[in-house]
Parts: sequence; structure tokens; C-alpha cells
Amino acid sequence: MQLLANVLISANAWNNEQPLLTYTVLPEIQAELRPGQLVAIPYGDRLVEGIVWNIWEEDEVARLASTTPHDTQIAGAPSPTNKFNNLRPISTILDAEPALLPHQRALAEWMAEYYVTPLAQVAVKMLPPGLMQRSKVVLHLINSEDLATNETQDQPPLTRHRALIGLLLADGELDIERLKEMLGPKQAKEIIQEALSSGVIEREATLHAPTTRARHKRVVRLIAQGETLESWRQQTRMQLEQNLPEPGSIPMAADNVRRRPQKNVLDPWAIPGSSDAYALTPQNRLGLLAQRRLAAIDLLCYERGNSSTNSYWTQGTLCKASGLSPAQLKKLVSENIIAIDEIEVQRDPLLGRLIPATSPLPLTPDQQAALEQILERPLIERPQTRQPQTGRGQAPPLLYTNHETPPAYSRGDPRGRPAYGSPANGHPTLLHGVTGSGKTEVYLQALAAIIAQGKRGIMLVPEIALTAQAILRFVGRFPDRVAIIHSALTPGERYDEWRRIRSGKVDVVIGSRSALFSPFPDLGIIILDEEHEPAYKHNQPKPTYHARDAAIFLGQLLHIPVVLGSATPSVASFFHAERGEYQLVELHNRIGADLPPVEVIDLRDELHAGNTSIFSRRLQSELEQVLNKGQQAILYLNRRGAASCILCRECGFVAMCDHCDIPLTYHSTERILLCHYCNGQNRILHFCPQCNSPSIRYFGLGTEKVEDTIARHFPSARLLRWDRDTAKHRRTHEQLLDRFANREADILVGTQMIAKGLDLPGVTLVGVISADIALMLPDFSASERAFTLLTQVAGRAGRGELAGKVIIQTFNPQHFCIDAASRHDYHEFYAAEIEARRRYGYPPFRQFVKFTYSHENRRRAQNEALLLRETLDQLIDRLGLEQTDIVGPAPAVMERIRGKYRWQMIARGPDLHPLLRVIDTPGWEVDIDPVSTM
Repeated sequence: MQLLANVLISANAWNNEQPLLTYTVLPEIQAELRPGQLVAIPYGDRLVEGIVWNIWEEDEVARLASTTPHDTQIAGAPSPTNKFNNLRPISTILDAEPALLPHQRALAEWMAEYYVTPLAQVAVKMLPPGLMQRSKVVLHLINSEDLATNETQDQPPLTRHRALIGLLLADGELDIERLKEMLGPKQAKEIIQEALSSGVIEREATLHAPTTRARHKRVVRLIAQGETLESWRQQTRMQLEQNLPEPGSIPMAADNVRRRPQKNVLDPWAIPGSSDAYALTPQNRLGLLAQRRLAAIDLLCYERGNSSTNSYWTQGTLCKASGLSPAQLKKLVSENIIAIDEIEVQRDPLLGRLIPATSPLPLTPDQQAALEQILERPLIERPQTRQPQTGRGQAPPLLYTNHETPPAYSRGDPRGRPAYGSPANGHPTLLHGVTGSGKTEVYLQALAAIIAQGKRGIMLVPEIALTAQAILRFVGRFPDRVAIIHSALTPGERYDEWRRIRSGKVDVVIGSRSALFSPFPDLGIIILDEEHEPAYKHNQPKPTYHARDAAIFLGQLLHIPVVLGSATPSVASFFHAERGEYQLVELHNRIGADLPPVEVIDLRDELHAGNTSIFSRRLQSELEQVLNKGQQAILYLNRRGAASCILCRECGFVAMCDHCDIPLTYHSTERILLCHYCNGQNRILHFCPQCNSPSIRYFGLGTEKVEDTIARHFPSARLLRWDRDTAKHRRTHEQLLDRFANREADILVGTQMIAKGLDLPGVTLVGVISADIALMLPDFSASERAFTLLTQVAGRAGRGELAGKVIIQTFNPQHFCIDAASRHDYHEFYAAEIEARRRYGYPPFRQFVKFTYSHENRRRAQNEALLLRETLDQLIDRLGLEQTDIVGPAPAVMERIRGKYRWQMIARGPDLHPLLRVIDTPGWEVDIDPVSTM
């Protein structure tokens, strides 16, 4: 029976609505081929890599076609009118294990549908970077006999033909792309045609090797055992005693004898550190060699006895430690004492970190109730209609709700997502707990319960800064069973972690939004901590997905619990909970402490009192008390640098970025003017470049200025600054957190990195330097972000045995965000915010889609925006979308970024997918459900 496979090919799918191509399956690979595997397939004159999406039998296609109405398309099935004999076969299987599991392929199809993105772009997001192989076409010499025949012909080949043959003789093969780079496309094409027509050279389609692959090392292993090893030891000790002049007086050499000795060294065997040029005799050398051989075997014996560690000896490290040369080491191989093997080496992101094990903590009644409600969610067992391993004999189900067709989008839902709360799917759980209420312990025990059932879990955190502390807690609770996935890992580390997850060697994955795509074979729970964070939204390139919505769909697909945890849930999530689409579970109280009192300082009164410092009198007094008591404080300001504006007071000149419409920020540490959007740098200014006046002044403030001011007011205070300038690498996040947690600093100054979920028991004071920065931004979610940041940073205080205090400095103490945050009252904030969004038709009451066009020419960007607006208006009228409208076009708030002018418009409506499916927007960035309209 002929098997057919639909294969997803990225080369065909970037702008194609039907990315699946049908191939035949050769008999020799039918037994091994499974959906989700990476395969090599012919595509044109190239060989490309693809993903097997599903497998069909030829008669199954005909049967489905005969029972299906003529105007109905069978999803994923090859057309029955195809002549199967003309289909090309799959060339080979590249990886025996599936790269995408059935639920991952179903999630990819939903994301491609909802976010209007080619399926291949979604599928590639689910694979580790560098795994997909690029195609290439190379030239080969057929054989030397044909070359000799060609040389004896009457007309010798052209000079450039000879040159090509010379390159092939030297290198064996030549990539056509390299030839085009050397000669240009036109001349390279002519030479290739001449070479192929000569019959001496042939063209072969192949694949580049993956840029990420398993890492291997050659290691030394002790194979001699028992009597054999003991007999060898006795013989070597006898040789040592007979040949060393003074046993024990000659230390083991630390030099590496593999290197050629320098000319001024008389003998490479000379003892290092000797005062004279004493050289060993041949007899002494035999003794020293015996000593080094014994040392090498002792090291290997210690490694074998210490089997709990993952240590190993490579040839180089063992030679360096024992003093043997590589040739002397190979002598031990020939004596069957040791063996040199090649092993795979795991690139472990946690290498070198000692994380103590932890035990479950007793739960409060509220925590216990929350845990029980989370674990009761999968009330209906997961359907058993799983896709067969080979997928033969039936069209593979996508494991949607009805297991036949993708879900229809619910027009009743204000954001057009699949309907929540159907009996078969259950609800996501929104865990709303105040800061310090013990949400993390609930996560840990929920994961432990799922693991006890033989399943696994995914734990998402929004930022790399939070990953460091989450690792300590989760690895401590589940030692050696946790994998880490986030963008700061090297490609090799991500690849190794991905393979560990796929092979089932871990129970828990911790990471940022991309960890959601981990290939867990038995996924049992998904948890999103700080679910309100905008970092869960991916902007560009496509798909512009939100990890929260993708996790909810995946939970419904697999019938597993999805937990959304936050002290300040997003307005949209709490709205869904109010409507009964999410299950709401609340933790109202802190464990062992009260929420810290918040004092709001009106900076207008400070100015009237003559205080022009960035610190109010009250904040200075509290800082002094904290330092005197040996406690810790956090100072929060969501702005980097030392001065945010460089101004000439004579002519009004402002230092702007040459590539962006953004003022440059002065960074005192590096003494540069820096653009925070394109990283462009300028030298600091002492004179105005416009009027040559010395009246250049540096205004505004940032974390560097706060740090400098504290150093002047409190010279004895130990300071740490945590922002993007000081934490450029993932290890830096961990180091800063460890230093502050270990009481190596008294005051931590930082941006929003320090406001998100960190548990620092020593902090008793939190000061917000300016709460006004995020309040008045032209964005529908500005108030939500301001309230969230203030509440979250306030929650860092008083989490230990000592009570905490929070001071918020502002020029707008009457603003409802600041008033609600000062009382830790989320419900009051939500009531005011949801009413404003209902009044103005903001999400979640209407769906937003943001269109952005960028170009170096401002007029071109404007014209493209006007043309798209005209097209959108026509389509809205044609489709009868009466409740849909367009805002704009208009220049973006920051019009020019990185040398390109940006024009934007916002489409608003109850469901914009009918419009998105018919609009063609080449060159535009289309952000579905944006978290910000700036």
C-alpha cells in the first residue's frame, strides 16, 4: 500500500496559505516514518528540510474524497485529483525522534490561524535555534577518468572551466552560492552550464549541517580492574623504586611535556624550580615516567569511585594533571589499562551552581483551598483518540475540542478567542494573591502532585531576572529534574535542554514565553507567574502571540490545568474571571506578616518647603533609620542613566539621537550620551554645538543619578544598581541578586527589573523616586502598567520577620492609580479601569490590531499608511463590519527609530479576523492584540 505524507516546508510557506506539500513514502522508511519528524525532501532542484505533518494511505484519501461533498476541503489531506505516481518521494529521515509532538502541531495550527501567520513561521518558533538545516547545491567532479578523457579531446576546455576543475580537485566540492559570490550570479551561471554540459562535473543537492548539534569530547576511561590493575601497579611501583635516585624527593612535574621545549631549557625532564641545570639521566626518566603513570591511574580511580559526580578526564586535562605526554598516555591504551572514548557532553546552564534541596512547606487554609481547586480542574479525562505513531489508516485528529476541525472563533468573546468554559475543556484558574501570600508554594505543590501522577509541568516567568530566583526554588524542590529555557542561553545550551525535555529526562521546565513550546510528551500543568506582564507578548517577527493565550489553548487542547498567577492580574484576565470564563481563586493575606503601609509624598509640598533634592525629607529620614539598624532598602526609578535631557539654556538646543526622534541620555559611568532605542553614542557636550555657548546643562534623572545622590548623602552605605546597563548578561542578574540577598549591599537602586516577584526578606523600606513617569503616556494600558509597577515594587517590602514600609513620591497624589496602589486595593483600581475601558471601547471590550509601517523616507511611510487606510475602509464596507473602525493613520509617538519613520493605525472591532484574512499587508508589522499602542 502506497503511503503519502504531508510535509511542512519552510521554503514554500512564508507567504503561502497552503504550506503542506504531499510526498510519497519509500518502502524502506515506511516503518520508521512518524508525524513530527524532520525529513529531507526534494524541492525544485534543491534538497530542503521539512516536518512531517501527517501521513495518509492512498486508498484512505480516495475513500474520504468519495464520502465528502465536492465543495468541501479535507483539512491537511492531499488533493484526490493528484496523480500519486507523479509525486516525489521523501529522501531521508533526519531525526528518528519527532521534533514536534501532536499537541505542538495542533497549537501551531491554532496560532497560525489566530495570529494570521504562515504555519512554517509558527513551527520554527517551536524548535531550538539552529536545528533546521539550510539547503545547498554543490558541484562535484564525476571521476578522474572522465577528466582524463576530457583533457584528450581536440578542443581543450576553457580557461575558466580549467579553473573550476582546479578548485574541485583541491576542495572536493564547491558550493554554488560561494561560486556566485566569487564571480557574480551571471558569470557563475554561465560557467556552471558549461561545466555540466562537459560531462565532467555534476550537481548535487544536499543540506548544510545544523548549526547546533550535540557536543562530544574524547575522554579517558580506566578499563583495567581487579588483579590485572593491581599487578600493573606493583610492576610500575617496582620500576619507580629502582630508577628514582631519592624516592619522594622529586615532585611531580607541572609542565606540559606535549609542548616543544624552549631552546634555553637543557632538558624537558628537568625538575621545575631547581636552582641549577640539573638534568635527569635516562634511568631517572624511567622512574619519573612510572611516577606520572601511577598518578594518572590514581586520578582515574578517584573519578570512578566518585560516581555521584559528572566529572570526567579528557586527554588534555589528564596529561596536564599527571605530567604525561599524549604519546605516553597512548602507551597505557596499548597496554589495555585505559581506553579513550568519545562521549556526549551536556551543556548545563546550571553547571557549577550548588542549589540546596528544599522540602514542602505547610500550607495555610487559603493556600490548601487554592491548591485543591487547581488540581480539580481536569474533571474529564483526556480523550484517548490519540494519533497513531505512524498515522496510518486515518486522517490524524488535531486534538481540538471536537477532534475534527479547528475551533470556530466565538463572536461573543470580546477578543475573538476560542470559547472558554465548555464542559469538555474546563476553565483556566486565575490565582490572585497579594504579594507574599505564598503563590510560589502553591505552584510547587501543584507541580509535585502532577508529577506524582506521572505527568510533567511548565513554569513560565516573564523575565530572565526572575528566572534566577525561580531556579533556586524549583531546582531545590525537584533536583536534577528541571530544565531551563530562555533567550539568554547559548544555542548549544538551548539545544541540549530541548533534547533533555524531549527524551523525558526532566519533570519541570522553567523559562520565559518560549518555554511553552517545550516538547513534553506527558504535559500535565502549565503555570504562568506574573501573568500580567507585557513580556509574555511577542511582538516581531510573526507570530505576534501572547504566551498566556497560547497556554490557555494548549490547556484546553490537552484537558490540563492552566494557572495564571499574579498579585495584580491584567485587566483582561480579571474581566474573564468576572464573566466566569476563568476560575477565580484569591489569597487575601500575607503569610506571617501584614502588607506594608504606603505613604504618598506630594513633591509639590517639598518644593514649596525649599527641598529640591530628588529625595523627600521623609524618604531621607527613613533611609537613615534603615542604615542605622543594619536593614536593607530598595529605591525604584524606571529610567536609566544620569540625566534624561541635555539642554542649552542660551538657544534651547536639545541633544537628540541622529537616528531616532529621542533625546540622548547622559550616562555618567561611561561618560557618554546614549540613545536607549538604537544604542547610538555621542561624546558628552561642554559647549553647545549650535550657538557655541558653555550654557549646556544636564536635566532629568535616572538610576545613575539616584546612585550618585545616595553616595553623597550616605557615604558609608553599600550600593548596588540593577538595570539594563549593569545586568547585560544572565549571569549578572544572578550575581546581583545573590549579592543583595546575602546582605553584601544596603541599598539596591533599580528599574522595573527589581519590581517583579523578587523575594528579599531583608528589605524593610521601598522608595519610589518618581511615580509619575508612566502615568501620562498616550496608551490605553498606561494606567494599568503604572498601578502594576507601583503595587509590585511596594510588595518587595516587609517580606521577612521585620515589618516594612513604602514611600511613593509623586506630583499627582490624587491619581486613582497611586491612590489604589497606596492601599494595595486591586479591586478599586480594577473597577475604575474597567469602567473607563468600557466607556471608550478599549480591550477587552473590543479587539485591537496595530498596523505599523517603517521606512527611511517619511513621505513614503505616510503614503503607504494612507493607501492601507483606504484599502481597510473599502474592505470593512464590503464585509459589512459595522462595528469595526480605524483610528489613524498618524505618526507613531516616537516617529523615527533607528533611522526609519514609523506610521501607525489601529483597527478596532469585536472580531477583526474576517478583515485580517483578506487584507494583504506586505512590509507592514501587524500586531494582533497589542499590549501597547505606542
